[in-house]
Amino acid sequence: MRPSTSILWIAAFVLLFILYPLWTVLQASVLVKGALTLDAVRSTLKSPAFFLLNNPGTPRNETLVAAAAGITAAAAGGLFRLSRRPVTIGGVVRWTAGVGVLGWVLAVLYLAFGALRNSVLLAIVVGIAATALGFLFALLAERSRLRTKQLLGPFSILPIITPPFVLGLALIYMFGRSGFVTKEIVAFGPLGAAASGFLATGVFFGPLGVAVAQILAYAPIAYLVLQGVVQAMDAAMEEAAETLGASRWHVLRTVIWPLARPGIANAFLLVAIESLADFGNPIIVGGGVPFLATEVFFAIIGRFNPSEAAVYGVVLLIMTLSIFLVQRYWIGRRFYVTITGKPSAARPRPLPPALDYAASAIFLGWVLLILALYGSVFVGSVTRLWGFDYTLTLQHIRALSPTGWQVFWTSTKLSAYAAVPSMLLGFLIAYLVTRVDFPGRNGLEFGSMLSFAVPGTVMGIGYILAFNQGALLLTGTELILILAFVFRNMPVGIRSGVAAIHQIDRSLEEASTMLRANSPTTLRRIVMPLMVPALLSGLVFAFVRAMTAISQVIFLITPAHNLATTQILSYVEYGSLGRGAALASLLTVFMIAVVLALYAINRRLDTRAAARALMP
Repeated sequence: MRPSTSILWIAAFVLLFILYPLWTVLQASVLVKGALTLDAVRSTLKSPAFFLLNNPGTPRNETLVAAAAGITAAAAGGLFRLSRRPVTIGGVVRWTAGVGVLGWVLAVLYLAFGALRNSVLLAIVVGIAATALGFLFALLAERSRLRTKQLLGPFSILPIITPPFVLGLALIYMFGRSGFVTKEIVAFGPLGAAASGFLATGVFFGPLGVAVAQILAYAPIAYLVLQGVVQAMDAAMEEAAETLGASRWHVLRTVIWPLARPGIANAFLLVAIESLADFGNPIIVGGGVPFLATEVFFAIIGRFNPSEAAVYGVVLLIMTLSIFLVQRYWIGRRFYVTITGKPSAARPRPLPPALDYAASAIFLGWVLLILALYGSVFVGSVTRLWGFDYTLTLQHIRALSPTGWQVFWTSTKLSAYAAVPSMLLGFLIAYLVTRVDFPGRNGLEFGSMLSFAVPGTVMGIGYILAFNQGALLLTGTELILILAFVFRNMPVGIRSGVAAIHQIDRSLEEASTMLRANSPTTLRRIVMPLMVPALLSGLVFAFVRAMTAISQVIFLITPAHNLATTQILSYVEYGSLGRGAALASLLTVFMIAVVLALYAINRRLDTRAAARALMP
């Protein structure tokens, strides 16, 4: 197949299965019963469930309070900038305007109500906390002298390979009204009934519980992003600063922090997108508090109003795409070069002892909390009635038959079907955008990556609206689930493929072409063998992401084609926590086994590659 043919086919796939569903969402928000109208947009945006600043139940005017906060913050920012030298009019204006807008936004987020306010505030809090933990763990992994850093590998990957809402389920087990901590530990502690009563009020059923679950789930994502940033820093710069008399704290503040800022911003934006798109945790531990992702679901399932759901989806789409574009712009124009190609004999400088011990203590606390939460899910699967009767039993595991086992094998089958085309499409797109120069290359790459930035709930609505009639009638079939998995997880294969292809010298492909090999032969016999580890990683990642998907497929499942994640959610919603914990435990153990298999295969491939390199 010629490259031009491949480009046309891939462009058609991207147009049909990514852009067209998004277009149907935009269309549904302004097209009601065949008529173009903004009534649905106006009614949704004016709804108190969406956003409310002036609360009629309070005597104060929240709009004026927020304006006053913004003006006060602007004055403080301007005065602060005037105290710094040199003083420029442009600098004072920028500081005054920026700090004023920031103060006004923070005041609005504090005073307002509604799904928009809750989602934005949650994304900011989770983004800051998860990124801070990720940066701290990255410093530990690369600069700590303590052995505790060896735990970072296994415990950082665990929340990623399990559905994020499993942590929400674990919070119910540990800190719910009948949680183990609430009834068995806190009640007999020094604070006694007061602390137990505080937890029994359901404090973790609401924004606090959602925030804690998301921070624990997404801190590993920030860590994986920032570990590469810290690892790539040239230690010679730190060594030079110490030679000039700088302390380790000063080096951390003036060398490491400025070099890490682009990566920190990237990690923050990624976590913010994940937080906005999260559906499982708000639905399980949200306590009825509205969030954008859950309002999309309730508008479709509860109120049967696709236009309202589309409006919520468009708002969520605009927010996540804005963050995605900011991320691409930031990374695209910021260059902090520390690897120059020149050999460096400097070794990474260790952290200051006080920071090393403090960060290790925080990490150990995080590990203990993760162990306790996941342990509660495993124990809850073999406990008769959590919170009342801790007698060990296998009744919840037996109760998985036949429904629980059926949905588990359905998830495994569909995820396996989707993983191979997702990996192959990602590899092919990566090769085309890196090795072939054609008009619209950047557009094809952006369109292919778009499904990663779009929340799953939005894509789910798009698939329902786009593929429910005519020749494109796919709703209610296995095929629509497979297609959703393929194009949702394809961007990761693209990025890993691009990174791997950049490491392959073009001369190898040119030599193949000179020997009269066509493009498919060159790909099959030259490029793909050199990319086996990257292809395998993309394959396993696509499989894992499909097994743990929830937000998009919640709209696409049917009783005949149900999935493990949606069944866990159904168990929890109907109060069958034991069966939910049993199925979640089964899913977690299976994902761990898959990742360990990938690790073993990669080690074997590395051993073979090293043996070939030593052969004469």
